[in-house]
Amino acid sequence: MKKTMPYFVLFIIFSLSSTLMTAVSAQAVFGPARLQLTTQNWPPYQGYIDGKMQGLALDQVKCALNNMGQPYQITMTAWSDAQLRVQSGLQHGFFIATQTTERDEYATLSTAIAQQRLRWYFGRGVKPNINELTKVNLNFSAKFGSSKWFWLKRNGFNVVKQPRDAKILLKLLKQREIDVVLEDEKVFHRELETAALPFDFFQSKLKDSKPMGVYFSNHFLKKYSGFLAAFNSAILKCEG
Repeated sequence: MKKTMPYFVLFIIFSLSSTLMTAVSAQAVFGPARLQLTTQNWPPYQGYIDGKMQGLALDQVKCALNNMGQPYQITMTAWSDAQLRVQSGLQHGFFIATQTTERDEYATLSTAIAQQRLRWYFGRGVKPNINELTKVNLNFSAKFGSSKWFWLKRNGFNVVKQPRDAKILLKLLKQREIDVVLEDEKVFHRELETAALPFDFFQSKLKDSKPMGVYFSNHFLKKYSGFLAAFNSAILKCEG
């Protein structure tokens, strides 16, 4: 007599197969076995605090990826190198960044993680005014390799120095080796606080306010077509 497989055994096999297919399908849609992200040391958004990598933006990114169940690895490097790694395909994304035409050529920006308030900071004795005359007669600077630094160069400002972080920018501005600095409000305020200086030590003027998010490689998003929508949805759940 021909033996038949018991119904409950068939049911278990079918259930396991369905679960495995669902897991494989979800993995193919949403993300890789390990997402590779890169960033810069830019407190208070991300940096090493008490020997641990943390910050306002970093905590949001971790929250979203944990909500997605997406394994990840985050490395910290120079900002110009972080962007180059994504552009060359070595890593999947970089953060935290504002949208620029150059970055849009090889990557796509996520929904906003934070809002950047970009301010002009003027050296002591410098009038808080920006016009066609001052842009060529005063010495301007921003963090080297940042969109701010390149924006100043493209728009005809007299850009000097190649400061690697806000701490050096503050030092150069205080010593009047630079007349005007363009920097994120939160970042510069943190450096003022670290230097035991009041927030109004330098006169400042708001330039603009822009959203910042994670830039994901277009090549990566083409391979994992559902990832960006899932990440954006997860970020919204992490707000507040």
